[in-house]
Amino acid sequence: MFRRLSPVVLALILLPTALAAAPTASEILASVDHALFLSSYTSRATMVTVEPGKEARSMTLDTWSRSDKGSYLEVQAPARTKGTRFLQLEGSLWMFNPKSGSANPLRLSARDSFQGSTMSNADVGKSQFSDDYVATLAPEAILNHEELGPVPCIVIEATARTADAAYGRIVMWVRKKDYMPLHMEYYAKSGLLFKRMDLMKIRSFGPINRPAVMRMESLDKKGTITTFTLESIEARSVPDSTFNKNWLTR
Repeated sequence: MFRRLSPVVLALILLPTALAAAPTASEILASVDHALFLSSYTSRATMVTVEPGKEARSMTLDTWSRSDKGSYLEVQAPARTKGTRFLQLEGSLWMFNPKSGSANPLRLSARDSFQGSTMSNADVGKSQFSDDYVATLAPEAILNHEELGPVPCIVIEATARTADAAYGRIVMWVRKKDYMPLHMEYYAKSGLLFKRMDLMKIRSFGPINRPAVMRMESLDKKGTITTFTLESIEARSVPDSTFNKNWLTR
């Protein structure tokens, strides 16, 4: 024999389960990291920057990355910068150009432009947001996405946890059904909104679905846009020796 529970009693019984199922802001930020990066991987991507009155600039980058170590990047094109290397290690980004004649790498600021693009050095070199930002939930919203149309999204605000973070705050629109990041807005430490990025062309890359195209627009340099197109990404073991300045200057 079954006894019907009152709505109030039933709600009290189900409440802990409902609360447990609701993801925290930190968990959603970790999901964004997972959607964009693998714990250990190699990848190839092309960056194209357009700026009013100038010829488009293109660069092809190979990346070796581990979430517990850092990232190593090497320019494959154009020919004039081919072989230039970058190493993201312990919060610092280093650059070494074998053609420069110097035997020492140059330390770069995380917030400076990566090779004249609208992306910062951290945007290209870092392997996860969770290292540098603390997330909080904002009110949910409908995002009018260029490709997908109106999309129900969870909105999170990722605020810098250290002075070394490239941005003071990043607001992320994350698709509610699968926590796929679709849009981001970047604020300086002064509070000024100065960049925004749309993430598009979601497709399968082996073990993950992720946006193949990320388009970053500068708001203080009108008409300047960098489009980052991921050509391949593969889960792969990357040796510890890769994340060493001796490897950078070999």
